[in-house]
Amino acid sequence: MCGIPAYLARGTRGSEDDVDPARSTREEFYPKGRQGGVAVRVQTDHSRGGRLLRYSLTLIDTHRTGIDDGRVIGYDNAHGHHHRHCFGEVEPIELESYESIEKRFEAEVRKYLESGEV
Repeated sequence: MCGIPAYLARGTRGSEDDVDPARSTREEFYPKGRQGGVAVRVQTDHSRGGRLLRYSLTLIDTHRTGIDDGRVIGYDNAHGHHHRHCFGEVEPIELESYESIEKRFEAEVRKYLESGEV
């Protein structure tokens, strides 16, 4: 059924686990201006029921590293597990809450912007 959204083809309006675009976010910041090569990206997808489905918090510095498309640090739950990226290395993390990961990410971004260290 080309061109018809799946929820219409099935005859349903979607479930509680479908992504709710109104609750999802896509933000990008340039702490050193667009020419500085540093970007902070925050993406979240929430379900219609309010549950966090996916998240990605990323600090990119294309002037410092080409590894992992310039990603210096990042946190996400892609591939079915929560993990941290740091200069191309990936390590699993325990999820206490999204808010705790967000605070940890913010602290690491501040430290990196101030000192260049992670």
